Amino acid sequence: MKGFPPIIRLLLITSLILTIGRGLTLPFIAIYLSRQGGMPPGKIGLVLGMGLTLGIIFSLYGGYLVDRFNKNRLIICAIMVFALAFFLLPLGGGALLPMIILVALINSAYSLYSITLKASIAEWLTVERRIKAFSANYTLINVGWAIGPPLSVLLAKSSAVLPFYLSGVLAAAATLTLALLLPRYGRPPAQADDNVAAVTEKINFRTTLDVLRHDKRLIFFTLGGALGSLVCSQFASCISQYLMVEFDAVFAYRVVGIILPVNAAIVITLQYAVSRNIRRETLMPWLLLGSLFFIIGLLGFMLAGNALPLWMIAVALFSLGEIIIIPVEYMFIDFIAPAHLKGSYYGMQNLGNLGGAANPLLTGAILTYAPPVSLFMVLILATLLSLWLFHRGFHHTRRAAVTTHSL
Repeated sequence: MKGFPPIIRLLLITSLILTIGRGLTLPFIAIYLSRQGGMPPGKIGLVLGMGLTLGIIFSLYGGYLVDRFNKNRLIICAIMVFALAFFLLPLGGGALLPMIILVALINSAYSLYSITLKASIAEWLTVERRIKAFSANYTLINVGWAIGPPLSVLLAKSSAVLPFYLSGVLAAAATLTLALLLPRYGRPPAQADDNVAAVTEKINFRTTLDVLRHDKRLIFFTLGGALGSLVCSQFASCISQYLMVEFDAVFAYRVVGIILPVNAAIVITLQYAVSRNIRRETLMPWLLLGSLFFIIGLLGFMLAGNALPLWMIAVALFSLGEIIIIPVEYMFIDFIAPAHLKGSYYGMQNLGNLGGAANPLLTGAILTYAPPVSLFMVLILATLLSLWLFHRGFHHTRRAAVTTHSL
């Protein structure tokens, strides 16, 4: 974060704190609802699935709010809701509707903060420095996920509700800190972004939706991002399901216990080193390279069998694809988004996370009705289709640029 404005450093650190809070609780909500709330597996799946889906869908309106209202106020409101939901969650017991609402509020508030952070990065940093900020944020998110779950295990030994209250306390502390510091930073500098003209007009939500659905570049990038999310965002859960079917629980725990630290180590140590070489004019070649790493990693999973070193090599290669594709996707959207609709475009991009939400369902269906190894073949096909969609979006971007210059 060296050289970033103080407000961006503060928002990135807040992103880390919120991720630690999510890591403290979200991986263990199913266990909490089962043991403390007496909720059956079907209802637990409904709570988690509906809560996640509603949070993702809210991103579309959240992006509009980011463009329409003061970002500092939105940030503080989002984190306040985030904190309140964690304080209330242990009080929900086994009631289905309140738990769905609370989980949806957690995901919606985090989505709103995430979109606002991206829009703030676009406002405060030049195009050349945004890729570093996106990469720094992604690295800090992974650090947060590395800290949160182990800390939760330690706290839960004392009390099952303690991780939820700590998450609320962290978010409340972040809210107070931001409320004190954000007003001091003033307004962002004007950016000389040559792909848009400065627009100050505030447009309504219906008009915003009309703009989004007619932008073919955005549609292709969002669909490509959804398939990319299908491949990588739930890879640990996907692999564990595969291992439980193809091998046994003991071997599954051994593999997952090894590949998660390898993935975290690759992301945390190499994210910045890779991203510093990514440029706006070379986004498509980087996407091609990232997709290639995905495919090689997936082939490695197919062939690894019971050889732990092969699993480690495969996940290392797969992780290289992850650290390339995630920040490049953000830069694509930043590249095409008009200055007055940055939030709405990032909100639309967030809909791609539905691909990650669909991964467990797809994995379960494939492992039930097809040979287990076919799971990785489907994911390779999804990677290739994602790359094609990105290429189509990039093609429309170049056409739009040619048209603009000809005018």
